[in-house]
Amino acid sequence: MITIGEMQISGMLTMGMLSVMLMACVPNRSTRRVSFAQARWMMAIGTGLIAVQFLLQYIFGFRQMGVTQAVLINLLFFTPASLLCSMAILYVQRRGHIARREWLTASGVCGLVVMILLCGALFDGVPLREESPVLRMAEYASSVLYLLMQSYIFKHQYIAYLQLKQAIDEYYDRSRRDLFGWMGWSMKAMALLAFFVPVVIFMEGASLIGFSIAYFFAIAYSTISLYSYGISEDIMRVEEADNFIPSPSPKSGGSVDPAITKAVERWIANGHYREHNLTLGIVARQMGVPQRQLQEWLRQSEYGKLAGLVTTLRIEEAKQVLKEHPEWSTESVADYCGFSSREYFHRTFRQMTGSTPAHYI
Repeated sequence: MITIGEMQISGMLTMGMLSVMLMACVPNRSTRRVSFAQARWMMAIGTGLIAVQFLLQYIFGFRQMGVTQAVLINLLFFTPASLLCSMAILYVQRRGHIARREWLTASGVCGLVVMILLCGALFDGVPLREESPVLRMAEYASSVLYLLMQSYIFKHQYIAYLQLKQAIDEYYDRSRRDLFGWMGWSMKAMALLAFFVPVVIFMEGASLIGFSIAYFFAIAYSTISLYSYGISEDIMRVEEADNFIPSPSPKSGGSVDPAITKAVERWIANGHYREHNLTLGIVARQMGVPQRQLQEWLRQSEYGKLAGLVTTLRIEEAKQVLKEHPEWSTESVADYCGFSSREYFHRTFRQMTGSTPAHYI
């Protein structure tokens, strides 16, 4: 079984390498997106603080002294590190638009944690190497504040995530969770771990090691995902959809614009739905209608959004092609009907018809 010392060395090396990776990020990629350039430095400092915490734990043996001393170092470094890593994700989600009030609230709680811990350690009159009831109470209070800080940030992350999800779902011709799904996993993992912090960090043995390994994976996953996202084209695709902020949903019972209906019918008759990688902007230009009006038309229609319209048309086309050309391969049918891959076509066809393409005929 892994020992505490081995865990500390592994954590120090892992977090240190992640911090270096972020700092050495490809310059021309990082500077193209100011929000990512700033977020990567926040994440780099956060992972660097965690590496320093493990280094101090290993050198001075705080965990061997006792739980109280080890928890003091944990909270002194984990709290600002978690603040920076979590805010880095929010920074990318919001494209750098974080209100001053949100920063002050989160950093204020972080500062309060540090102040409570330092006051407890300095003014309790007990040497650090000895157990101190006052310091233990300060750590309990700080753990609860840590949880409240992470909950506050998670709330804003979740709202930003839902806004991105709505924008992307309404903009692209298929589900594109692959573009930003890492955000959801990262913020949920960090929020879940924060929930256990007030209890687990006071434990020893297998429980502590298990929690530490989970914490490593959560931070490492978030860091590597943010890095990959920032230097890829995914960030551009997400921002393209996010630039088109969805308008408020129309009230029920609204009338469907007949001009938009005719434009949609012409677009369908021309077979544009078979084109690959359609977006709401592309389709609106092809139809010659305003993007907002097309969005409202889709919301009031049976399709709900662009992906609903396009997928329905493509599946109906695929049914016809399978009947008329049974000799065609599944890949050929998928490509002809506008599906991005054979796997996506197979999955969507089965969801909508209850049968696979091979067994449909």
